[in-house]
Amino acid sequence: MNLAADLPGVADRRLTTKTSAPHRRRLGALLVAAAVGLAGALGPAPTAQADSVAGADNPPLRFVSYNLCGNMCSDARGYDNQRRIDTVVGEATGATWNADQLYLQEVCRPQYDAIRSKLQSRGFQGLFTATLTGRTDVCGGSDYGVAVLTKGVVTDAAVLDLTVGGESEPVKVPCVKTWTQYRAGWGCSVHLYWNDATLRDQEAVKLAAQARQWEDEGLPVVLGGDFNSTPRSKVASEFYEPGIDDGGMGTFREADETDQDYFLSDPCSAGRTRCRSGEPTFGTSKIDYLFFSARHFTGAKADVLSQDTAVSDHRLLRGAAYWADCPAEDPDAGAVLRRDAAGGLFRYAGRAGGGVAGACKVGTGWSGMRLLAREGAAVLAVDGDGTLWRYPVAPATGTYSGSTRVQVGTGWASGDSLLTPGDFSGDGKPDLIGRDAAGGLWLYPGTATGGYGASVQIGTGWQIYDALLAPGDFSGDGKPDLIARDSAGALWLYEGNGASSYGRRTQIGTGWQIYAALAAPGDLDGDGRADLVGRDADGGLWFYRGNGASYYSPRTRIGTGYPSGELLF
Repeated sequence: MNLAADLPGVADRRLTTKTSAPHRRRLGALLVAAAVGLAGALGPAPTAQADSVAGADNPPLRFVSYNLCGNMCSDARGYDNQRRIDTVVGEATGATWNADQLYLQEVCRPQYDAIRSKLQSRGFQGLFTATLTGRTDVCGGSDYGVAVLTKGVVTDAAVLDLTVGGESEPVKVPCVKTWTQYRAGWGCSVHLYWNDATLRDQEAVKLAAQARQWEDEGLPVVLGGDFNSTPRSKVASEFYEPGIDDGGMGTFREADETDQDYFLSDPCSAGRTRCRSGEPTFGTSKIDYLFFSARHFTGAKADVLSQDTAVSDHRLLRGAAYWADCPAEDPDAGAVLRRDAAGGLFRYAGRAGGGVAGACKVGTGWSGMRLLAREGAAVLAVDGDGTLWRYPVAPATGTYSGSTRVQVGTGWASGDSLLTPGDFSGDGKPDLIGRDAAGGLWLYPGTATGGYGASVQIGTGWQIYDALLAPGDFSGDGKPDLIARDSAGALWLYEGNGASSYGRRTQIGTGWQIYAALAAPGDLDGDGRADLVGRDADGGLWFYRGNGASYYSPRTRIGTGYPSGELLF
């Protein structure tokens, strides 16, 4: 049975026989019972896993759309209001989905307020839009409507009034402009009209027009919600991209359009990778969506969770995607990597001239790692137990996951520095350097199998430095070097000899104590020379272009908003 079929016998009853009473236009008891029975017969839907260091792979941009069934799904009808609140809050935690944005429909103001209150400590802001107010038979007299909650600062907001005329309840869409993983964009929670397809079609045209205006301004757009229409409807055609099938006229990718388990046999023919179809979200029909503006997002995927009959008559929809301009990691290209306070890992690729591209989230759950270093395209990490792990980069997405990591060492619990200088010993294999708490410097020679041999002490007294860097070949002699900063802010170069050691130190700078963090990003500007980066106490990021001869050019600011206390490498 293909549950994604456009079934007029089910979908049309739901969309055309709803009563004109406000707040919730429900199917009859017989149809609801049939839908619940069918869901139970099919078994639970697959549950998506968060992309943690120890978890499965998933795109890093996370979204949820959920129609909460509002006033009609009340405690008196067997629904659990506290469970409803806890379910939504749970979607924003790292233990479940770690959502960046939550789109809620048919929500009572007290429900929204309780959810927002619980999520404020996680950095969420939101916007609630009432479509009904002052009705004693709706939400116990409280406002009822639609809401969006987003992790990050809201810089602008708009309530789109899509009401055409003739609707028994206003159709309003709350939208917020926010910084989602360090990119500005719009997100809207959508609930289109239920009783009249003609009105619904006109509402969709208005919504799509506004979305195109934001896209033309260069801003990503996400639309999540209950569109009260199946994928092959006229309404959906306003959003799906042309060329998928059935006359798409829009500019969006839908999160579930690549799920071949729910492709229709006609017209989703063999070999297709995208099709206007998807897993059912209400009864046997898909009417809830997450649409991503196609020019800004790629790799979209979705999962519909099994229905929780104590929360709603809809199923919760999770969606995820990548930023379209986040390519796979180039091992020879310069980049700054950053771990934020929440354990997210971000890559800022270098640009010609010394700047950095926008943030690309490449992992979550990294807060438990003590030390981090980049080794070509891979990332090396030391966890709290002193175990050393290598995380290979996913070739297609540039991300890192615990599902592919490999243990490459133990006994790093007492080390306070992890350096990846490249081939420091001259044998053609990449090596590691670590510093212990007593200031001893140790070389771990690379092996042919990708591991590291027994450590060899190559220095003492290095505790005088509060920062160590492995910039690669900074001096221009073809051998990897080391750079250290002392507590007075002096910067010192130790030229490697290509045979497991280094020469006498040379002072190459003063005043570097102004930086709370230093990083050696490789060749950030693409001129073939190793560069340096510093973050000041105000969160400013500064670029120092290496001259390939043991020195660097005057600094240039290349970024702001890099908070103090976060790790750069």
